[in-house]
Amino acid sequence: MSERFVQIILVIVGVINVLPIMVFFDSTKTAKLYGVPIEGENLTILMRHRGVLLSLVGIALITAAFKKEYRILATLLALISKIAFIFLTFTTSNHTAEIGQVALIDVGAIFLLLIVLGLHFYKK
Repeated sequence: MSERFVQIILVIVGVINVLPIMVFFDSTKTAKLYGVPIEGENLTILMRHRGVLLSLVGIALITAAFKKEYRILATLLALISKIAFIFLTFTTSNHTAEIGQVALIDVGAIFLLLIVLGLHFYKK
């Protein structure tokens, strides 16, 4: 039962991480996702690259759902990424409401990832 629960959590959090890949293919999606229109080629490159990097973390989480040997690494990578984003968001005063919403989603994802780690080590 707990194995299936862990798999479901990892897939859900993985899919959340994969969603920003849409910015790679259509940079105008940053306005919808983050409330920030991209102005200039340099920012476009950075945001499109961010979509790829977040997707790689998501793919690692989805892989870890079915390959136990990747769980700790994928979970720790996702936790570091999410904690960094939350830190940056809540130490900055003028972020958009959409960025605040993404940070709150990340707080929920962190909670789920901590459950994964707890279940992983509890079973040992």
